[in-house]
Amino acid sequence: MPVTKISLIKCGDYGKVYNAVREAVRLLDCMSAFINQSEKILVKPNLLSPKDPSKAVTTHPEIVRAVIKLVKEAGAIPVVGDSPGGAIRNIKNLWETTQMERICREENVELINFEASGSKEFDINDKNIKKVNFSNAVLDCDGIINLPKLKTHALMSFSAGVKNLYGLVPGLMKVEYHKYASKNKDFADLLTNIYLFFKDKIRFTLIDGILSMEGNGPSAGEVRKTDLIAASRDTAVLDAYLLNELGYDISNSDILKNLKITKDILKTVEVSGERPERFNLKKFKFPSVRKLDLFPKFLIRIFGKFLWVRADISEKICVKCMLCARSCPAGAIRAADNQHPHVDEEKCISCFCCHEMCPHKAVKFKKSMLAKIFIKEN
Repeated sequence: MPVTKISLIKCGDYGKVYNAVREAVRLLDCMSAFINQSEKILVKPNLLSPKDPSKAVTTHPEIVRAVIKLVKEAGAIPVVGDSPGGAIRNIKNLWETTQMERICREENVELINFEASGSKEFDINDKNIKKVNFSNAVLDCDGIINLPKLKTHALMSFSAGVKNLYGLVPGLMKVEYHKYASKNKDFADLLTNIYLFFKDKIRFTLIDGILSMEGNGPSAGEVRKTDLIAASRDTAVLDAYLLNELGYDISNSDILKNLKITKDILKTVEVSGERPERFNLKKFKFPSVRKLDLFPKFLIRIFGKFLWVRADISEKICVKCMLCARSCPAGAIRAADNQHPHVDEEKCISCFCCHEMCPHKAVKFKKSMLAKIFIKEN
């Protein structure tokens, strides 16, 4: 089996991140091994929603700045871009709140609006979606440097390198695709196919885990200081390695199953820099709803209609911004006469897009009686 190089760097201060990022890349190879002079390189952070970087929802701007500098030093042309989740309309507010606008202005690089750049559709061999749209801003670049945030995810358990590539799909198309790939396995298949489509274009993936998110992520979890920067040429193996170190059984990941990444493959990983024991990774909390993944499949077939988790909106927290409704691919969330939105349980497909996009953590999980027995909050 070929050896996969992974670098782990300990850094607890975003103000000192440049040297840490540079060392993480150096341990893999010199920057000129990843990019050529005059190439246009897309620096792709996770910009899920307009949140301050301290909330660990988005990639920290200083990580982005460090990579911009390294790309420039190699003689290439960096541009920065991502498509936010849900139906975010005020892209300027997102850029300002996540501090991407400030970083790009200070570094004199272009910040790209994926939605305004147009898109093209491709057959990526997905069984549920005939053709998938990708932003022209992505297609026009020579290569991609993938900068995900280390987070949990209510539907997929984990959000890092492979999941971050869903942002290459522009705007509301992401919501539309969730309609046809609402279940864990179907969405895993879609993410796998997107990753394989862009795999050869990804120069390396560098994960921002200085501040990570555990619990019911990717936006409503708890911030956890893990002081970690991790990098590799192989995005999927890097994801698998970190999942394993976080105590998650990677055999339960449908994405990794699709890519045939097993614990035996992890034995071929060559780690440079720090050892994983140096980081605060033990007893990492994963989303409570994902405990259903551990439920025996034959019992799910028998008790399936009695074993469910759906979205539920807390009126005490909800501010009626209606982002949940605009983000719902099934059209299951409604509000009348300025009332609080509610979830139509017959229409809800349990994709948890509303939970992912709610800026106020007002979307909770409603469980059946049987689900409450097997799913306990940490």
